[in-house]
Amino acid sequence: MRQSIKVAEAGLESGAANITQALSNYDVPAIRRYQKKVGRPDINHIPGDDGLPLLGHFLNWTRDLHGWENEQYRRHGPVFRFRTPVIDGVFMIGPEANRLVLQNEQRIFSNYLAWAPTFDNLFDNALLQRDFDDHKGHRKTLQAAFKRQAIEGHIELMGPQISKGISRWPANSEVLMLNRIKELLLEVGSQVFLGVPLDEQAAKLNTAFTDIVAGTADPIRSRALWFSPYARGVRGRRVISEFITRTIPERRAVPTRDIFSQMCQLRGEDGQLVSDEDIRDDLIFLLFAAHDTTTTALCAILYALADNPEWQEEVCEEMRSFGTRTLNFEDIEKMQKTGWTFSEALRMYPALHSFPRQAISSFEFGGHVIPANTNVILSPLMTHYMPEFWTEPQRFDPLRFSPERAEDKKDFFQYIPFGGGAHKCLGLHFAQVQAKIVLFHLLSKYKVCKARPTTSYRFNPVPLAFPTDGLPLVLRRH
Repeated sequence: MRQSIKVAEAGLESGAANITQALSNYDVPAIRRYQKKVGRPDINHIPGDDGLPLLGHFLNWTRDLHGWENEQYRRHGPVFRFRTPVIDGVFMIGPEANRLVLQNEQRIFSNYLAWAPTFDNLFDNALLQRDFDDHKGHRKTLQAAFKRQAIEGHIELMGPQISKGISRWPANSEVLMLNRIKELLLEVGSQVFLGVPLDEQAAKLNTAFTDIVAGTADPIRSRALWFSPYARGVRGRRVISEFITRTIPERRAVPTRDIFSQMCQLRGEDGQLVSDEDIRDDLIFLLFAAHDTTTTALCAILYALADNPEWQEEVCEEMRSFGTRTLNFEDIEKMQKTGWTFSEALRMYPALHSFPRQAISSFEFGGHVIPANTNVILSPLMTHYMPEFWTEPQRFDPLRFSPERAEDKKDFFQYIPFGGGAHKCLGLHFAQVQAKIVLFHLLSKYKVCKARPTTSYRFNPVPLAFPTDGLPLVLRRH
């Protein structure tokens, strides 16, 4: 059912016009002043409850987020409030909510204000944190690093490294695939993103990067606690920042095929080379966006293939049909069934369980007035299981993405694993290419089987949807 949507007129609310201008200009001091000035809005009129004392709904999120969201949606409809020790706010469920927030035509939802608590001192100045005109210009510049010619060069770098890495995986014994995939993609990322060979320096950078990601999930966020994940993450950012900053002159002078070198040659709309600071901040975030989301996607795909061996054989047959041991861009584009598998795994197990934004102005959705400065959360997880859009949504069924069925095309905002609108993931094509290369070399050598009897894919949604048990599988040689 289409929800009623009404947005407050721009400029009617105190500070809305000023903060919009500050975000559009990426005026960080002005944004910080605004953050300190505004308080938490009163959202008690929104349906829902406060959860447990102190913890709120934190345990619901970590134990069974999907189950909790389903229960709230059943009881309250597409708008309900939540509370955690870190943030509180409002969930908005369904394609209409996704359309309103992701298209953001009235410029009332901010990425920066929503992501700053998670990213501060870890992924500062990331593309995901930018809004409006500033985001548009910044994204336009970065797009050049992900065009077809660039991705063709990435394929040449990735293929041999992925094949070599997978050949080291043990056969016929239980393997925790999460660790193996993480290690493999970190090695590939060192070369494809940073242009660093696999040596002690690469290992140091990979450890630093892992610490940064872990720091995003630390609720305490104190640098003074030197042993905490957040403090280690801040130190990890410093390590990678120093490497990037001192290496930029070399990559500007003698570019290679890695993304780091390509970014060093990029020019903004003014014709000037992108600044050292922007290269540093964008590259650190791109490492996160490409590595961890692809890791979670591959874990979900491998679980699904192990759970559905008949479909695994379909994918293997498609790969055998190429009659080659290496892939080029055209081969990857033809991997249709593999692509449907990728899409279906991300429908069922999206890497990001939710997309946060912060409202700058108050607005009305579904009969509820949501005040300015409210944290608004969209849920790909819920949208991807709505029975009005998906046939038997609990069932793994890649054919739903085939041209004959095209279930994902019923509504443009019903399938959002990569977000949507102006902030749709810049590297989604790169992620698909990388995942297909991994699957090609893995399934060419092994049949993927469950190591233990399981009936569902269990994952911890914070910070990303990593399998809680490490994904134990057995790789059997063909």
